[in-house]
Amino acid sequence: MHSYIQLLSTPTADTTGTALILSAGAQRYLFGNIHEGLQRTCIQRNIKLSKTTEVFITGTTEWKNVGGLFGLILTLADANAAAIMSEAEIARNKEKAANPQQLAAKADKLAKREALKKQVLVEAGLDPDDHGAPEKYGKHQLTLPTLTIHGGENLTHTIATGRRFIFRKGMPVDIVEQSEAGQSELTADERDPDWKDDFVQVWKLPIEPSMQIQVPDVSSEPPRKRSFDEFAGVDLPSPLNDAASIEHSYTAEDLKAMDQEMRRFVVTEMFNSQWRLDALFEASLPDVKMPTVLWIKNKETNNLQRYYPPEEGPLPDIKVFVRRPWPGALVEKLPSTKPCKTAMSYIVRYYPRKGKLNPEKAKALNVHQLVWSALKNGVTVMSQDGVPVAPDMVLEPTRKGGGFAMVDLPTKDYLTSMVNRPEWNMSRVMDGLQAIIWNLGPGVARDPVMQAFIQQHSELKHVISAPDISPNYITFDSTTALVIRLNQIDSQHYQIPIHSNISPIVPPSDDAVEMKDLEYVKATRDLRLQLEPDLQIQESPTKQPFLDTRSVLELTPKEILELSKRARDDVASSQLMERLTGQNLPSQDAEVICLGTGSSAPSKYRNVSATLLRVPGCGSYLFDCGEGTLGQLRRLYNSNQLDGVLRDLKAIWISHMHADHHLGTTSVIKAWREANHDLSEHQNGLDLPAQSAMSFVEAIQEKKLFLFAGEQMIRWLEEYSSVEAYGYDKLIAIKTQPVAPKAYRFSSFMDWRGAQVGFTTHDPIM
Repeated sequence: MHSYIQLLSTPTADTTGTALILSAGAQRYLFGNIHEGLQRTCIQRNIKLSKTTEVFITGTTEWKNVGGLFGLILTLADANAAAIMSEAEIARNKEKAANPQQLAAKADKLAKREALKKQVLVEAGLDPDDHGAPEKYGKHQLTLPTLTIHGGENLTHTIATGRRFIFRKGMPVDIVEQSEAGQSELTADERDPDWKDDFVQVWKLPIEPSMQIQVPDVSSEPPRKRSFDEFAGVDLPSPLNDAASIEHSYTAEDLKAMDQEMRRFVVTEMFNSQWRLDALFEASLPDVKMPTVLWIKNKETNNLQRYYPPEEGPLPDIKVFVRRPWPGALVEKLPSTKPCKTAMSYIVRYYPRKGKLNPEKAKALNVHQLVWSALKNGVTVMSQDGVPVAPDMVLEPTRKGGGFAMVDLPTKDYLTSMVNRPEWNMSRVMDGLQAIIWNLGPGVARDPVMQAFIQQHSELKHVISAPDISPNYITFDSTTALVIRLNQIDSQHYQIPIHSNISPIVPPSDDAVEMKDLEYVKATRDLRLQLEPDLQIQESPTKQPFLDTRSVLELTPKEILELSKRARDDVASSQLMERLTGQNLPSQDAEVICLGTGSSAPSKYRNVSATLLRVPGCGSYLFDCGEGTLGQLRRLYNSNQLDGVLRDLKAIWISHMHADHHLGTTSVIKAWREANHDLSEHQNGLDLPAQSAMSFVEAIQEKKLFLFAGEQMIRWLEEYSSVEAYGYDKLIAIKTQPVAPKAYRFSSFMDWRGAQVGFTTHDPIM
């Protein structure tokens, strides 16, 4: 079996972490950081993730490591749903194309073959029922594959926060948190794998920082019982809302388990619900929560038709039909959690490989070919001469199974815990290990402890990926090549993305050690390590590690360059500038910068929706903030310029709750906070809630970022803030909502903590 790992990403402006794909036989496994931009990276490199059913997330549970997870789940679910429909269609077409005579002939042929196989197995002294299932022909059994996501604590909570805008039925999702799964017990200095299938076995390594900060518990009140009971069919203990009963009847672990059970229910309903789009229920119009789509039954035709309620006056007390929301979204609020600093790493091992069967030896011993598979499986058989034949008489010696480790160390604080893990001294885990893929934070690779560990395990191949080692190369070649050619035509409006094909220059420090004497491989995109049958480092000969900008420049015809120069001269003429100045336009220096113009999903040439408006003297404003928006900004501005843009950023507007319009919001808010506030304010790791009694005028005295969005968006950001201190406490979240709940017209006003602020909009009905 040929097996390899291929790096998908390394730290760049677009991709904040490291990810790789493991291919073992027909299976594919995703390891590393599922960061923003990972999907788009795979599209650019033409790497298919559709067959992936196991994801192992490394590092801590925070947005830079899981920001691309929502989009990945949506894409995999849609791809699997499409594949299942395609398989069903192929099966139907085959059955239609085959005539009864052909079907009967095939069935007869298979029956004869099975009879012969059974006879040979009996003669060889084997039980036919234990060796080989009969071949099947006919209708396919199509089942939904389950996507299993392994990671650290708070992973389930993170996914559950997306219940208001994530819903798919194409792929059930199972979350395996380290806090729930625990670890297999040590036995005689050995440990069983934490997870395994027919191809690989995985040991999970939760690594703690050496100095854990005690996080204060500011958890909100437990959610209402009905949110879970009514829609999950699970009975939670009745004293859940009685603080005294909780104190006397349930331990902290009991309450934590109940909270986690609710989160798991939400995730199940998000991806494996029996909810149907065409399932309507009847309700009284005054009881329906607006805005929503309504139907009524036509009294003449008895068919359903759309109904629009009156914009003014009381609502009529009539029966209408509405869609029932999916159960996961009916859980109004998740139980709060607190940040977890545990960083996940993994050791992956293949099973020992049995030696190949030598056909010449098997034939010489007169063993029937139909029982060779039994010999491969270690079973002694009878030859056609009636002589016992043991497996070692025809098989080559068994070979050790290879493997690799992927170790994620965000800071130097994790080094002590990592080097002291007992797995490094366990023969079952380490015997046959071939390589370690290191995903390191800044400065970790140059630490003496880190380098001593690498030298101690010099028999392994070490691949290092880190922001201070990996170049900030161009990630999206296709769109960059296009921008480079447009830059030749109009350099003022099309800037070449900021990048570098060499490793960053790191200033010396007292505790850093030079790496020139260290044996390691620098991680680059498309780097491939073949693990089976033998370890080999392969760099794809057809894919360049970096974009060849010189060859791109040569693609533009000279005639185009001459025409563009003439056009630039015309635009820069004094006559045109006088005309523009005379129009007395407001904010003539304002810039509108398209950071993403795609929709639905990232593509090779376009990122998803985001537009930056820069008004000199007033500030900068972001309209929509799709996944990868911060990466687009980092390509457009250097470090100092970006700090200036973020310090100048006044507000973010989110148009609606589709994932492609807002999944980059968290990372932009975090970058804004880092540019505008002292990070020591968040040493406890939590966004402590703002004082509820604070007035609007008092709130805006401090440097804060305005966010204009719907209620569901604000709730999502609030729920996720208990996982990571990304800056939610520095937001002034203005809720935009309908002027009147009964109105179908999309008029809205702005609300801050129940008080109307700003102005009312009146959008016409389309």
